[in-house]
Amino acid sequence: MKKDLVKEGMRYILQGLQEKFGLQIEDANFSGTPERVSRMYDEIFSGIRNTSEQVQEILASSFPSTYNQMILLKDIETFSMCPHHFLPVHYFISIAYIPSEEGQVLGISKLARLAEILAKRPVLQEQLTEDITKYLMTLKGCKGAACIIKGTHYCMLMRGVKKPNATTITSSLKGVFFDKPEVRQEFLELVK
Repeated sequence: MKKDLVKEGMRYILQGLQEKFGLQIEDANFSGTPERVSRMYDEIFSGIRNTSEQVQEILASSFPSTYNQMILLKDIETFSMCPHHFLPVHYFISIAYIPSEEGQVLGISKLARLAEILAKRPVLQEQLTEDITKYLMTLKGCKGAACIIKGTHYCMLMRGVKKPNATTITSSLKGVFFDKPEVRQEFLELVK
């Protein structure tokens, strides 16, 4: 059986906290912590395993449609982890795309699923924003994709500069969202 390095690592962290700060790890509250952390990581980092395959499965569930106007899903709430400090990031993600009349459309829940899968990795907000539009542009007939993410980073809230009200906003515009100012403006108006 393969050794659970996450569980083992958490044991070392607890021992380090005991040695450095005097944490009483004999306390009953810590008895199952390494196992709980390992199970938690299985869930919150589920986007790491086979990311491309998971995304392709979502995109493969598209269906033909003659609809050729903007499709927008706004304020998808999700969480991620900062790769620099391994602290949570709380996101509100808005995603839009425009299919062609000969293209494919996704069920609305698939847009939320796409955001969720890609967020379940220790990833920079800038990269997450770009990944969402990059993958949407692979959808058959996609004329453009856009994404705006508003993130509250706990590495800024709990430590360092301690700015709990600071929000980081990133955007990625591809295809007609980048090339046509009127399409960009419509998207920006809708996500307000």
